[in-house]
Amino acid sequence: MDGRGVLETINVPLVLCVGTSAEEIAVIARATGGRLAVLYLPDTASLRAALTRPDVVPAPIEEPIPTHRVVEFGKLRLDADLREASWRGSTVPLSAREFDLLFALTRDPGKVWTFAELTTHVWERPYLGDIEAVVSAVKRLRRQLRAAAPGVIVESVRGVGYRLVVTDNLD
Repeated sequence: MDGRGVLETINVPLVLCVGTSAEEIAVIARATGGRLAVLYLPDTASLRAALTRPDVVPAPIEEPIPTHRVVEFGKLRLDADLREASWRGSTVPLSAREFDLLFALTRDPGKVWTFAELTTHVWERPYLGDIEAVVSAVKRLRRQLRAAAPGVIVESVRGVGYRLVVTDNLD
């Protein structure tokens, strides 16, 4: 059986993701709820090989397992299991989206998160070039942080995205 024969035996819709990151594929797989097959191929040469050579089987994509459920960044503490944020021991009231955004920004301190990365991590959908959802959520998060956690700053990196800065020396 050639590669086309393998594709003919699949009884669910098939999505071919060529050159897509593993995280983006995991988002696609979760979003479809297992109602379709997602085949990851790193490049077009792999796609050609999969369609013409029966012995080429792509490696399965494993969804990343969250390893840090509690994150501390300076005096900022986020508990993903309890969905709680605190600054210097005081609760920071955040919506679910604001919490997810802040949690993403604390995953890699100092990293500049692109609009695409934030869309994928926080909204769990592919980035299609629209930055408005991210910009709006960052505005709401900044408002909450100014009121409850003044040492936590979401910095803009013009044309790229955002990074989190924590200043512990504020009184």
